[in-house]
Amino acid sequence: MDKYFAALESKVDRVVDQCDRLRSENQRLRQELIERTEELRAMSTKMEEARHRLQKLMDRTAEMV
Repeated sequence: MDKYFAALESKVDRVVDQCDRLRSENQRLRQELIERTEELRAMSTKMEEARHRLQKLMDRTAEMV
């Protein structure tokens, strides 16, 4: 009977360790997702600004022609 409980305890310990690792990985992935989302937002803003500048240049060029 002690062998059974020792084996069960070992399995429970492994499950708890795996849960801890997965929780840690999940937190890391969530943080990475937040960072990538912020980067994407910043890039989108820069692209929109560049689009406006390009449109202004095209408008000025059209006025010169």
